[in-house]
Amino acid sequence: MGMETYELEEEGSSGGSKLDLTRYIAALKKRWWLSALIAFVVTVPWVIFVKREQPIYEATASIRYRNLSENAEGYLEDVYEQITSRTFTEQVVSDFGLVADIEQDKDSGRFLTRRQVFAKFTSTDNPQPGEYILRLPGDGNFSLAQLDQGNNESPVRKGEVALATLDTVSVCGFAFQLTETPNLPKVVRFNISSFRSAVESLQGRVGVDFNRSMTIMFVALRDNDPYIVTQTVNSLADIFIKKSFVIGKQSQDTRLQMLKTQADKAKLDFDDVDRRYTEAKRTMGFVGESGLQVVLEQHRSARGELQNLSAQQEALAELLARLKPVEGNVAPEEKSLVYKALASSSVFANNPTMAITKEQLEGLLVEYGRQISLKAETHPDVVRLRARVEQLYTKVEDATVSRLAALRREVTSKQGEVGQYASKINMLPTQQSDLAELDTEWKRKFQTYENIQTQIQELEISSVSEKPAIEILDPAIEPQFPTNGNKAARAAGGAVVGLLLGLGVVLGMEALDRTIKTVEEAKSTVKLNVLGAIPQISFGDFYDVHDHEKAKMVDQQLVTHDFSPTPIGEAYRSLRTNLLFSKTAGRIQTFVITSMAPGDGKSFTAANLSITMAQQKSNTLLVDTDLRRGVLHNTFGVPKEPGFSNYLMGSILAAEIITETHIPNLSVISCGSLIPNPSELLGSVQLRRFLDEMRRRFDLIIFDTPPLNAATDAVVLGTQVDGTVVVIRAGKTQKNVARQKIELFHNVHAKLLGLILNGTSVDLAHEGYSYYHY
Repeated sequence: MGMETYELEEEGSSGGSKLDLTRYIAALKKRWWLSALIAFVVTVPWVIFVKREQPIYEATASIRYRNLSENAEGYLEDVYEQITSRTFTEQVVSDFGLVADIEQDKDSGRFLTRRQVFAKFTSTDNPQPGEYILRLPGDGNFSLAQLDQGNNESPVRKGEVALATLDTVSVCGFAFQLTETPNLPKVVRFNISSFRSAVESLQGRVGVDFNRSMTIMFVALRDNDPYIVTQTVNSLADIFIKKSFVIGKQSQDTRLQMLKTQADKAKLDFDDVDRRYTEAKRTMGFVGESGLQVVLEQHRSARGELQNLSAQQEALAELLARLKPVEGNVAPEEKSLVYKALASSSVFANNPTMAITKEQLEGLLVEYGRQISLKAETHPDVVRLRARVEQLYTKVEDATVSRLAALRREVTSKQGEVGQYASKINMLPTQQSDLAELDTEWKRKFQTYENIQTQIQELEISSVSEKPAIEILDPAIEPQFPTNGNKAARAAGGAVVGLLLGLGVVLGMEALDRTIKTVEEAKSTVKLNVLGAIPQISFGDFYDVHDHEKAKMVDQQLVTHDFSPTPIGEAYRSLRTNLLFSKTAGRIQTFVITSMAPGDGKSFTAANLSITMAQQKSNTLLVDTDLRRGVLHNTFGVPKEPGFSNYLMGSILAAEIITETHIPNLSVISCGSLIPNPSELLGSVQLRRFLDEMRRRFDLIIFDTPPLNAATDAVVLGTQVDGTVVVIRAGKTQKNVARQKIELFHNVHAKLLGLILNGTSVDLAHEGYSYYHY
């Protein structure tokens, strides 16, 4: 039976991907409201935001920079700091009155720019923050008032509009001049922010970038007013160029002055050497002597080598002395540091043996430190490592002693060589030696003076003939369209994003859902054939009636007495056919119906399957073996006691607990009285007697048992009957739970007939459902 079921699964596996796609489509249909809700929640605020959003304009000025290659990497950061420095931005904020911000009527969708009201607006570095209202009633006069927290107006200034268009009006730390237009708005509200916050705002909105060759700098800015953003960018660029020119000029003048000072000093030094050199030549009658120069150079070289050898000798001797203190022993840490220093000494730079020894020593010291932190000093591993370290110590010390002896010999030899050169020099005339040294000094002082004079000449020429190092290549022009102008497209984009987000949430929920929903998922999960798929049933108003009345109504709805075709009725008839005529099950007379968990529809499925069996003229017996919480007596309106538990206890005969129902050919045995040990009784001899007797009286016997996660009654009873059918709930039964519970039947002598998938959608339960709705 198991092998044939598995082959059936393999045959149907080819349509897995199609069914997976169907599953997600079904999830979208089922949760369309969630996708719509998410799309609505995302789209509506976005559309409102886009509608009320002020237009944003961007202006860019380009500045060309020359001779930037020397410090191109760090220049971008320096320029950005200069452009956004407080010195630059404070001047721009003051010149253009960027502390002012005109309030907009967002509901109207029309935006008022500052240029439409003010021809000029400036501020000091200490304006009075607050909300102001400018009234232009159209009678040739204007009034300006400040609003307090209670929205009360405090008059600030009144005057004639004509005068305000010709001259500036200064109040509260800022000044403005009205534009000469006949269509001034009647009321203008604007806010004055603090000077510091306006400066910080401008600093945060300025963007600086360079082209690939780092020769052109782009200064960009965004603002709600196209005129203000253009003028601000150009002003920033102009201030930057002027500041850069002034700074560059100052730097050039400072460098020129420093060079002239250096030239004066170099001239004095040269004149002094030239005087002494001339006097020496006059005294002895100058004749070039190259031999003296050679000896002097050899003497200097030998003395340098002697000093180097002596330093090496002293360093090695000092390190060796640290290994032999006058009193006590050397600390391990001190000892390791000394030996590592000896191995790393420059005298062994070209010694491959010492390089290998040094590497081995460092590795052993690291391992020894790790071992000693984990183990005792007497531990064999620690003792062995310590011995290896000591061996390397000895090797380093021996090499050092040998090298120190060699250094002593080399020092002695070099001292003799230096003495020989000194004797040769002493043998030469003193005047000739002095003259040679003066000749060298004269040439050096003359070259220094000539170099400084050359730099001064180049700097003076460049200050007159060179083009400016920085200039505006393209000033910013006033933008005609805002960067966020296409509101319809942006709103539509937000709607698309909202819809995609809603679809993504639904698909994500479906992907994370680990429950069994379809027949193919049920087959692939537990490797059992699916005998039938029962659609989800909606009782509607039936919940207001008693259970036994509900059963009659449901019976008439599902499997009517006149066999009227309905999708749900056909699902039960298909289940009946698959169960009775299954190739793998053979002839079935007794079988158990159980489920994974309460609420899977096990008892309801057992009742309606019994009805379909009885309608086929089969003498059917439905036994409620859920001896803990049986419900079939309510479903068919029969007494609960006496029932099956009373029979198993031996207190009543089988014939006395059989009750006929309102369904022809269908009898029911209720669960009976509550007993403490139902599992033991289901495996008793009394049950086998019951089966023998009922097989002779009925064509088909169906047992309704407790869920598998509540008790093992179904497994116990399954060993006594022809087979077991397991009900799983679509969208409720977890895949891992289904596998775990099916494993209970693998270790006992019980035959699994297959699964019943309950609670599916109508189209998944019966492919020809549309036939019944024509």
